[in-house]
This record gives sequence, C-alpha cells and structure tokens, in this order.
Amino acid sequence: MDLVVVPSERLSGEISPAPSKFYTQFASATAFFAEGKSTIESPLQVSDTRALVHVLEEMGAEVKRTQDKWSIWGVEGNPTPKCQAIDAKKSTMNLSLMTSLASLAPYTMVVTCSHRLRTIPMPSLINALQRLGVDLHSTKRDESPPFVIFGRELKGGKVSLDKNMDPYFLPAFLLLAPIAENRVELVLRPRFKGCLLDMAVEILKEGGIEVSVTQRRLRVSSGGFEPLHVRPPLDMVSIAPYITAALLTNSKLKISKISEAENASSFITLFKKIGVEAEKTSESVTFSPSQNFGGKKISLKNFPELLPFVSVLACSAPGKTRILGAKRARKMKSDRITAMAEGLKRMGAEIIEHDDGLTIEGPADLKGGVVDGHDDDAVVAALGVAGLAAEGKTTVKNRAEALHESYPRFVSIFRDLGGEMSYEV
Repeated sequence: MDLVVVPSERLSGEISPAPSKFYTQFASATAFFAEGKSTIESPLQVSDTRALVHVLEEMGAEVKRTQDKWSIWGVEGNPTPKCQAIDAKKSTMNLSLMTSLASLAPYTMVVTCSHRLRTIPMPSLINALQRLGVDLHSTKRDESPPFVIFGRELKGGKVSLDKNMDPYFLPAFLLLAPIAENRVELVLRPRFKGCLLDMAVEILKEGGIEVSVTQRRLRVSSGGFEPLHVRPPLDMVSIAPYITAALLTNSKLKISKISEAENASSFITLFKKIGVEAEKTSESVTFSPSQNFGGKKISLKNFPELLPFVSVLACSAPGKTRILGAKRARKMKSDRITAMAEGLKRMGAEIIEHDDGLTIEGPADLKGGVVDGHDDDAVVAALGVAGLAAEGKTTVKNRAEALHESYPRFVSIFRDLGGEMSYEV
C-alpha cells in the first residue's frame, strides 16, 4: 500500500497527543510479572504494542482487550510458554523487553525480529542482561539478533554497566532487577537519565517495587510485583507530523491536553530553539513559525526519533540547518538519516549526510514524485508531510501500512485538519 499526498494550502484545527508507546509497552511487560489482574487504561493501540501483548499471551498471560482498556492477568514470574521462539517484529523496545521475559521460561528460548533489526548489533542489551545474570547470547558474531536465552541466575548486588551503553536498553534491565536474589544497585551514569528511566521507575513503583534514585545510584529492592492500575501519559512526539505539516503550510495548530504529556516541557523547548513560536497555556500550546526560524544548529540528542520531521522542517527554513546528535536514528526501523537524505534529495532538497545527522540548505522548492518510505513509520509519515508542501503529487512507496505501528488514524487526522492524503493499493 502507498501513501498518496496532494499539496495543501492551509491546515487548521486542534489535536491532542497520543498515549506513550513506551509506557504502554513497559507497563504491559511489568503486568506479566504480577499475580492477578492489572489494568492499563487508554493504552496506545498500535501494531508495536499489540505485538508485545500477543507475546505475553504466548508466554502464558491472559489478556482481555477493549477499546479503552487492557486487562492483563500476570504469571507471577512463572511463564508457561506455548512455543520456544517469540517474535518482536519491528520494535527494538519489544525486542529488549521480550528478551527479559524469555529469561523466565523453564527452557531455552529464542527471540527473533524483523530483517532490519537482525542487521543491528546490540552489545549494550546483551552486556546489560548478562551482568545481571541472564545466560543470553547472539546467534551471530556481530551480536545482532536473533538471541538465544538459556536461563538466568539473578544474584543482584552492585552492577556497573558499560559507560557507553545505549540507555534505550536500560528498561529491559530494570524489568528483571526486582526478581534478583539481592537488591540491585546500579551506577547511574548521566547518559542513563531521561524520560525512559523516569517512566520505568514510575511503573515499577506502581507495581509495588521499592526503587530509589539519587544523583549517582539507582537501587531496586527484591520483591514480588503487585498488579498495576495505570494510565499512560501522553507523548508529544506523537504529534510531530502534524506540527511539521502546520509549519510547512504556514498554519497554526493547537495542541490540547499538554498537561497530561510526560515530555511537554522538553519538547516545547526544543521547538523554541529551532525557532518555532509556542503560545502556551496550562492546557494547550499553539505552534507557529517565527522570523528566527532556520539557519541553526539543532541537537536531537534527547529526541533522535524526531530527525525525519526536523529534516523536513529544515527544508523550508532559510539558510543552512545542521541537525546533529541523532546518531541513534541510524539504528531505528530504518537508517533514518540515510532514508531522509535520499527521500528529500529526490524531492529537490540540498542535503549533506553526516554520521550523526544532516546539513540542509534551505529554503528548498520541493517537488512531488515517488519516494521510498523504507517500511518505517516515521519516514513514511515525514515524507508524506513533505508532500503537503511540494509541487505536484507525492507517492510514498514501501509500505505505508507501517504508519499503523505508531500513528493511529494518521490519514484521517490529516483529512480532518484539511490535508489531502489517501492510501492507494
């Protein structure tokens, strides 16, 4: 299926962020450890989160899903798997959490994933879980998936993870820490701190686990999980496509319910640094372009997932925009740095690719055409948004279905805002 986009002069309306995908994933995995019924109110219901819940069922949990709530009856750390291989599909977070879950199985387990993820070495994940006591190994020399788990012996105690460890894999470590024999004490390096850690700690506490965080240490006490009753916070990253589209078409867009978003402040600050005006109230924020927009250095160290959208935005900005600090974008559902460079060049942009980002000369007169979405939700979305401001029709090939992994109702939301988008088989 392709995404077909026709230029749109002006968008208008009001939207709110979607629930956090990570919170939905980590809360679902945590519920698996508890005895009894956990509930997740208003979870993000997309392909990635459904894939994780499907594996929980394969591992022995009972799950009931409705439009507004997931109920998960956990196995109290004693899974009864229906198979010896589980599939994380295209989600790196699913892969890391499923690897931790698989270590609880009474026999050897294999965790596999999409072809793309099987090309990415993940020594950080392997190293972190091995230091905790998981007998985990890659099936390949470069430490990329699939993984084989032969069991675990979680002693706990003081654990020092590699100083260069990817903090994205820390939640998988924390998921197992409470079932270690002794209290886990982790050296808390600066790079580990951030939104993912904060949400993971919050969820563990909701599950009755004692967690203390100081400037230098994170301590997780051993103990059983209690059932969870949580509601994921909203995630401002989920509205990045719509903000980008509004700015490209010189439109104002009101974002409501920002008080319920975990990362609202840091997200708004990032866009202000880019040069986007944000009129903020206690419950909403309205984004609009300003005269200071463009010709800047933009660090995406804390938001590498935003690279596709910031690169599209930079195409409309006067001067040279350098996007940096986004090296992790190369290890997502596609190499997003290369994917966006190729797609936007094809549409007429002047781009130089770097190891950690892009340099874009603007403003660019984007022209429609056929571009490759690389089977990546964010790339498909970003190139589709670019098509709203391009001359002529834009067709994004290579699986527009990928949008369902992160952006529910993507096309219908844009239609409600006044954009012309459609799917084409």
